[in-house]
Amino acid sequence: MVKINDPEKFKKSCEKMRYFEIDGKPCRALPFDKELLGSNKQKLVDHNVFVRKLPSELKAPELEDYFKKYGDVKSLKISLNQDYTSRQYGFVCFQQPDAAQKAIEQSKDGSVPFIVERYQPKDRRDMRKAFNNIYVKNFPTHWVEDDLKKLFG
Repeated sequence: MVKINDPEKFKKSCEKMRYFEIDGKPCRALPFDKELLGSNKQKLVDHNVFVRKLPSELKAPELEDYFKKYGDVKSLKISLNQDYTSRQYGFVCFQQPDAAQKAIEQSKDGSVPFIVERYQPKDRRDMRKAFNNIYVKNFPTHWVEDDLKKLFG
């Protein structure tokens, strides 16, 4: 996180670094908004949309240009593979919740080349079920992996 005290420099930095590349890899820098953290699930749901079936060549600035007609876009992310190719889905977070709802409603007529849906965050409890890891601490420092296997075997 970078703090910029000068309001004009902050605004200029936000505009210039919204979407940029380093060594050909897409990057973004956005103003921090604690209101939209994962702990505030209802705001996440109300302000965000899930977009799928994106054209693989579509870039974030182009997608944002499309969604601006519904309202101010706070942030936008196209999900990428490890090789930085598009996974053909992404997320758009609007400043106002009515813009997200408008984007969903107006995309139902089939005039959009991709699908816009209500954002549904995964339940953290369900995600925990997908893992079978146990965090262990305070075991003797001289133990080796076999000692742990024996304990949990």
